[in-house]
Amino acid sequence: MTRKIPALIFILSVLLASPSDAQSFFGGLFKDKDQRIDAEEFVSQQSSADTRLAKAKAYEASGKSRQARDGYRSVVKAYPRTDAAAEAQYRYATILDKTGDDRKAFEAYQELLTNYRNTPHFKETVEQQFTIANKLKSSEKKGFLGIGATVQPSKLIEMYQQISQSAPQSEFAPKSLLNIGYIHSEDEGTRNEALASFQKVVNNYGGTSHASEAQYQIFKLRGINAEQSNSPVEDRAQVEAGLDFVNQNPQDQRSTEIRSNLDEIETRSMEKLFTTGQFYEKTGKPDSARVYYREVVKNPNTPWAAKAQARLSILDNAPVAVEKRAGFFGENPLKKDTVEMRTSDDDLLPLPATEESIPSTEES
Repeated sequence: MTRKIPALIFILSVLLASPSDAQSFFGGLFKDKDQRIDAEEFVSQQSSADTRLAKAKAYEASGKSRQARDGYRSVVKAYPRTDAAAEAQYRYATILDKTGDDRKAFEAYQELLTNYRNTPHFKETVEQQFTIANKLKSSEKKGFLGIGATVQPSKLIEMYQQISQSAPQSEFAPKSLLNIGYIHSEDEGTRNEALASFQKVVNNYGGTSHASEAQYQIFKLRGINAEQSNSPVEDRAQVEAGLDFVNQNPQDQRSTEIRSNLDEIETRSMEKLFTTGQFYEKTGKPDSARVYYREVVKNPNTPWAAKAQARLSILDNAPVAVEKRAGFFGENPLKKDTVEMRTSDDDLLPLPATEESIPSTEES
């Protein structure tokens, strides 16, 4: 305790000496980044910042990049509120860019956009950020499982997000969102994020070529989901995405491709329904099987319609089980054979009283 007394006496002496001495002492310990300065001090800082900026420019002009880089950085740190600081931050970023330090250059450009929104270099800064992100995205150094890659996919996504948020009205915003969608599309686990990014382009930049590309990518992703699913719901989602594209882009060459694919999608969907009907028929649930077969018959343009009709004929002519006949004389206490309606989004088809797992698609 006695050792602390001299320190306390020193602090008290500073406080009692004068307000200016106390401010000077504690200001060095706790710097306030938002500390206000008067007009006279601001003019003085502007002058000092301009002098440092001119010196750094001279270094750059004479090819002394390292000295110029450090000079620009010192202006930003010492006089962050001056006009010279904004110019220095831009030039600092361009030097990093020219020397190939892509990630640091991107971050320096982002610092400029964040702290100096009114910079006259706004447009070219956003463009340079987009160029850097694309360069990193197309790098052939992929690494193993992302390890050792020039940049991780998550970092790339972050970069494109910053671009789209910094300049939402620029052409680089929808381009960045498209790239986010492309990156997510490569990972099966983030396919929903890809769909969301593409949909954002469609919603926010409708009528542009970027929106058309996004809608087409949605159609393709919906197709991948449908091919990997036994549910016709996914096929329906792809059909809707395809029709959206065709209706909004009737002159686009890809509309012809999508129209030809719609027949294939319908065939695939009917195959899934037929297979589900087979499953219920084989597990002793003919009433449920009939519902699926009837849905297939409603689409006579597919080869599965004739097969479904054949199964319906067999089921309709099949002898009624004894336990079914018992139902004429009252409820069968041994077996409940009822069909419940689906309560999910896919309310087209019934759900048997006891659900069983459906096997993978197989032709009859």
